[in-house]
Amino acid sequence: MRSGARAIVSLLTALIVIGASGPARALYDGADEEEIGRENDKAIVAQYGLVADPDLQQYVTTVGKRVLRHILDPEFDYQFKVIDADMVNAFALPGGYIYVTRGLLAAVNSEAELANILGHEIGHVVGHHSVKQMKKSLGSLLLTLGVLAASEDARQNAGAWVAVSQSLSQQIISGYGRENEMESDRIGMIAAYDAGYDPAGMSRFLHSLRRMERQKAIGYHGFMASHPDTVSRIIEADQASSLLKTREKKAEDFRDRYLEAIAGLPYGKVEGPGGRPPYTIQLRTVAAGESWRSLTAFASGDEGLAIETAALNGADVNDPLTSGMVVKTIVPVRSKTLELHEEKSGEIGPRTGDGKGGQNGGADPMPHP
Repeated sequence: MRSGARAIVSLLTALIVIGASGPARALYDGADEEEIGRENDKAIVAQYGLVADPDLQQYVTTVGKRVLRHILDPEFDYQFKVIDADMVNAFALPGGYIYVTRGLLAAVNSEAELANILGHEIGHVVGHHSVKQMKKSLGSLLLTLGVLAASEDARQNAGAWVAVSQSLSQQIISGYGRENEMESDRIGMIAAYDAGYDPAGMSRFLHSLRRMERQKAIGYHGFMASHPDTVSRIIEADQASSLLKTREKKAEDFRDRYLEAIAGLPYGKVEGPGGRPPYTIQLRTVAAGESWRSLTAFASGDEGLAIETAALNGADVNDPLTSGMVVKTIVPVRSKTLELHEEKSGEIGPRTGDGKGGQNGGADPMPHP
């Protein structure tokens, strides 16, 4: 288990053990799913924080609710949040709490991709996949938790709550199994398509993930490029997209709108307490004759970031660039001290980095689609 995964298990374990002394209902109906989500949401926000950009938070919420309107029975009051974590991840808690990381937003390349991802997470909530998996793994234990939580002996029965916490954490880390993942893909793609988004956004994102997974470890739940189920998932997403498009409904990608929304997004792993991400995502229009290497060297002063930059744009570093297209670049955050020094000395020039960029082995937050 990765260090970030261990942190999540510890985080949820601590939360539910602490919460065991408070009133709660049995954890097997809709009302109690809301309680699980509400309590664990507090822990996630406290541990990772939210990206301090109200406009971006509102943008993601708007896209999520646009998709949600096309879910037949959403049941819960959904919340969509961007958490301040560098790993490429999206996940849902019971009760309608849905999260995307800033690392995932950096890797997404259109509003249609985002809509399909949020639709997938909505699918997990609608399908009650967390609680169903917990019932399978914990059995009759779930039926006793409501009584335990309401009793004076709740603190002495913390072990039961730990078991629930660990079960939920593992699901989010490793996914819900082939059948549930594909069911959520279908739910998300149909809802996104009905909301006016290109359903191919899901398969494009999965293809991008597969490319990125070959380069580095990623935490997106239930996804490994080497796993047969992953290949099946990509194939089914491609087929479902083609089938949906036979309905000939207007469906768009909204790439430009998405790129404008994430311009300036913090990027990369934070080093040390109180630190900040070392890069931001900035947009750049490709000039004639540019390659990923030359474009990256110009944007960051570090050609070693070319592979990572291309991957964030859903491309390979050797793919040709088209003059006039807008792409995402990884730009170093310059400290005020350095800026003042350079202005004074007049020595402003390219900056050389180590080629590692962000996301180099950092702790992964609560994962998945």
